Amino acid sequence: MTRKIVAAIAVLMLAGLLPRAGSEALAQQPTERIVLMSENTGAGDVFTEYGTNAQFYLLQTVVEPLVRIQLLPDGSGWGIVPVLAASWSQPDPKTLVVKLKEGVKFHNGEELTAEHVKYAFDTIVNAEKPTRRTVLLKPLGQAAVVDKYTIRWTMPEPNSFALVNTDYNLLIPPLARKTMTAEEFEKKPIGTGPYRAIEFARDKPVRLEAWDGYRLGKPTPERLTIRYVPDPSTRVAELLAGRAHIAQRVPIDALPSLKADPKLEVISLKGASTNVYPINVFKTTPPLRDKRVRQAMNYAVDREGIAKSILRGYGFAMPGPLWAGWMGHTDDISPFPYDPERAKALLREAGYPNGFGFEWLITRGVFQKDFEVGEAVANQLAKVGIKANLVPVERARMLAQRSTGNYDVWSGVWPMAWEPSQVWYFLLGSISLPDDKLTQWGATPPELVETRRLAREAAGARDLQERAQRQAQLVRLMHDEAFWLYVTVNDEIWGIQKDTRWRPYPATWAGDYYWYDYWAMIGKKAPTATSYDLLVR
Repeated sequence: MTRKIVAAIAVLMLAGLLPRAGSEALAQQPTERIVLMSENTGAGDVFTEYGTNAQFYLLQTVVEPLVRIQLLPDGSGWGIVPVLAASWSQPDPKTLVVKLKEGVKFHNGEELTAEHVKYAFDTIVNAEKPTRRTVLLKPLGQAAVVDKYTIRWTMPEPNSFALVNTDYNLLIPPLARKTMTAEEFEKKPIGTGPYRAIEFARDKPVRLEAWDGYRLGKPTPERLTIRYVPDPSTRVAELLAGRAHIAQRVPIDALPSLKADPKLEVISLKGASTNVYPINVFKTTPPLRDKRVRQAMNYAVDREGIAKSILRGYGFAMPGPLWAGWMGHTDDISPFPYDPERAKALLREAGYPNGFGFEWLITRGVFQKDFEVGEAVANQLAKVGIKANLVPVERARMLAQRSTGNYDVWSGVWPMAWEPSQVWYFLLGSISLPDDKLTQWGATPPELVETRRLAREAAGARDLQERAQRQAQLVRLMHDEAFWLYVTVNDEIWGIQKDTRWRPYPATWAGDYYWYDYWAMIGKKAPTATSYDLLVR
């Protein structure tokens, strides 16, 4: 069984927030905290999809889910932490029962009930135009209200971890949403969260105000302003000039200047996420359907070199679809070695002695060194005869194109989330590999059929040990079949004003939606270390 993750975090009493002298913007601290994000802020509706991850993790500050996947409060490992749910049980393998916390209020005064949960769930799974949330929530089956504070799901297949899928996918709005359009709600979303939305316009600064009616107490700071700044150098310049408290995904090249400034700190979480490069295993033109070709692509990549030269130690070679800390990862799964000659031999064996070409949809500047890593991989592939045509694409358009099946390789990001069932639903299912649109290349590849079978078996496991064992079988198959182009696992890096004393909380999305002082809210001491490790077992 996969060994537990235990946080390697030193603790100290959370210090007060001190203003930075000489900066008009920061003089308001601690009443306001300004955060710079690398990705479009998206829109604030819970039922529509704008195409960026920011929509998922930023919105949770206002509209909450039933549970979250994060470090357990006692620091013993990762797990499911209740948010709006009080408790849950599975009286049989196909039934999930959730009891809600009583007395929880929405910003508009409504009280949370099972009707709210059923309304949110039914709206998403029955959407005329399915979204990512739709696919991930459908395994829960049918929702029914048992009583005012209890909801029951009857699932089509056994699933011992179905609740995991509600994490950031089932955010609960008030029933007032029924009388509002998506456009009305997204401009000023309403939820049960610690902050109320003042402004939540698409691709513009998001302004939030601490809610004194929050059940865990009023959060600090009083106000949060989240700005979308896509250019990494601009995020750094704003931080250096004292016009922001926290900058997300500061570029590695800028770290020396940030560390040299006595008023700034660089904060990092080791093993926080990976840039995933799924391969369209259906396609015969180019020959991506051939396992030998996909393996050749992986043998052609010098992961260690990329981690050292481009990520400069803020990352490491990706062993397969999962890495240490995930349920299902085992130490006997190692990264593909850098072996260009073996790559050439596999290409010859597959009938492509002169190589082939493919199109790679990729982001530029959204994630840490995303395009630079892509360029390095493309150069290495070229040495064995494989020509990768890098096509920079805006995230929303890339995700839409992927859902049509119209891609060879695409680029995404997947954060550490402990339990990988959402990874399998998202990257092995119909969102990334829509069978109905890809049958032009023949029936669903048998190796994909097998991985989906193993994912279903893991979902129906009776306990954690069996689930981890089944996940490990799936991980082994995905590694050996080279379903993805496995490159690196990356650290998440922030630049902050030292007197802000903010620290991310280890959670899905690497704590990005806890821009406020979450450690203090849950009665925990924040770490003083500037770097900590999600990989410690």
